[in-house]
Amino acid sequence: MEYDSLTEPAKNDKLYFRLMYASANSTLSIYYSKGSRSEFEKIISSNSISNKDQIIFTDLTPSKNGRFLAYQYSRNGNDWKEIKIVQIKKRHYFKETLKNTISSEIYWYGQGFFYKKYPFDSAQGKRIFPKIMFHKLGTDQINDKLIFEVENENESLNIYGSPKQDLYIIKKSNGFDKKFSFYYTDSKSEDIEFKLLYENINYDMNFIGYKNDTVLALTTIKKKKFIISFPLAQPKKWKILSPSFEGAVFTDYEILDDKIVIAYQSEKSSILAMVNFNAKVLGEIAAPEGLSVSSLVFSKLYDEFYFKLSSYTVPPITCKLDLDSFTFEYLGKVKVAFNAENYKFMRKKFISHDGVEVPMFIVYKDSIKKNGDTPFLLNTYGGYGTIAKPSYKPGVIYFIERGGAFAYVNVRGGGELGANWWSEGRNLNKKNSILDFTSAAEYLIKEGYTKPKKIGITGTSHGGLITAAALIEKPELFGSAVIDVGVLDMLRFENSSVGSAYTNINEFGSIKNEDEFNNLLSYSPFHNVNSTINYPSMLIITGSDDNRVPPYHSYKFAAELQSNSSQINPILLWSQDKTGHYGANEFNSIIKEKAFIYSFLFEELNKN
Repeated sequence: MEYDSLTEPAKNDKLYFRLMYASANSTLSIYYSKGSRSEFEKIISSNSISNKDQIIFTDLTPSKNGRFLAYQYSRNGNDWKEIKIVQIKKRHYFKETLKNTISSEIYWYGQGFFYKKYPFDSAQGKRIFPKIMFHKLGTDQINDKLIFEVENENESLNIYGSPKQDLYIIKKSNGFDKKFSFYYTDSKSEDIEFKLLYENINYDMNFIGYKNDTVLALTTIKKKKFIISFPLAQPKKWKILSPSFEGAVFTDYEILDDKIVIAYQSEKSSILAMVNFNAKVLGEIAAPEGLSVSSLVFSKLYDEFYFKLSSYTVPPITCKLDLDSFTFEYLGKVKVAFNAENYKFMRKKFISHDGVEVPMFIVYKDSIKKNGDTPFLLNTYGGYGTIAKPSYKPGVIYFIERGGAFAYVNVRGGGELGANWWSEGRNLNKKNSILDFTSAAEYLIKEGYTKPKKIGITGTSHGGLITAAALIEKPELFGSAVIDVGVLDMLRFENSSVGSAYTNINEFGSIKNEDEFNNLLSYSPFHNVNSTINYPSMLIITGSDDNRVPPYHSYKFAAELQSNSSQINPILLWSQDKTGHYGANEFNSIIKEKAFIYSFLFEELNKN
């Protein structure tokens, strides 16, 4: 039996590749089909690479003609990855293995491809001095050609390649100095040379397409994200293509031959818009309230456009968009073991500690009483300007089916309400995110929906930080918590390979700056444990091979709480072997992981 991973397929014009589970006890394997309506056939299993390590495929990049597939994978969930290549038709598996990669930037160029490599792959080493390399099929990595490198440890590199292999752009960026330079080549010769496109400009751009000698890119103008275009021969001649909607943020796009379909997320629902390359809006449509749009895909082979709709209680439903009438139809329903029609949602806004209104999305079954007895599960992420959209969570169903209710809190630091919302929860303002979360609990208690002993909280990664910090800040508000791969020692995060990167320094600040150090210390969960308090029960989760948020964060935090002389409630540490930042890898293991998390929360809350 094959279990669909629900990932979108990588594709060229004729072949589709996707990751699927071969059985309930396996990790993902690579499958392909000849066309979007053919059966998928397995081409590579994870145990063909290693029986010792857990192999997790992370990226599939087919060549333009579909002859070759470059596939990237990690071992045991580690961020460091390897690349291998297969010739599809003859099932020829190339011997070379490319190492020291992290990103999925693989772009084919003739009989090879560009990729990004780092000097070393130490779990402790900083990810600095990246290089853009070119690999020729059938050769050892040691013979790869150096295309571009940096000389400043604060500089990073990215590469973009067009599907038709007629344009490649390298971006050199220094986030600390806010300077960006771009280089391009449209050459077909083996002697690859990149020419200057922009030098030390203040605008960051991510290139997304190339049509009729015109470059398409994403950039931020006045704190809003837009799709822009410019002729390659006249790079200063920018044109804004994407419209702007009041109260909605840009989330996704899909480029067609002569138009672009763009997705936005507002507080109420998602919006789809279609524009041509002259910025003319050709259509607009709003999704049903409470549902979010994802996975925009255009099948050139069948001239059909698809997307998915989902919410916290509705699994992703594939929809077909008519590009002429700009209406859509549902292509069947996903079978579930509960009656989704009984589920309801409401949006509430509450006043946070400083008078700011913060939105919250609440999901429940049938009705919700104000008798203070409903177990509530609060969740958030709230960092890096990430836009949290309603997405299906089976664990939430488990919790609600047993009489609970769920709330996602759009704390400051997330991107759901735009760039300013992010700024108000970033760096020196990070404590706003934490206090927004505690204020959500206070609101639910004040309104009579629940009581402190009935409130469970959970968060992952940055959300794990917010969850842990909120619980340490106001433990009297909560009954239980699950802290999953959380950043918990804010003073030492900067010493890790990822914590030292610009993305995290920009988000949290640096211990080298006195004001930022003091701010980090003020909310760092590990450093603020009070030995006179019996904290609510906690399940603290990490992975043995997580080098994005190293396991020591969870180990230290758990040890500090377990050695607390006043601690009576259970503090459990769960370190999963051969897993990284994203947890369990096998189909059954993922189910068990989620069952353990949600059953722990519900059982702990029902003790009270």
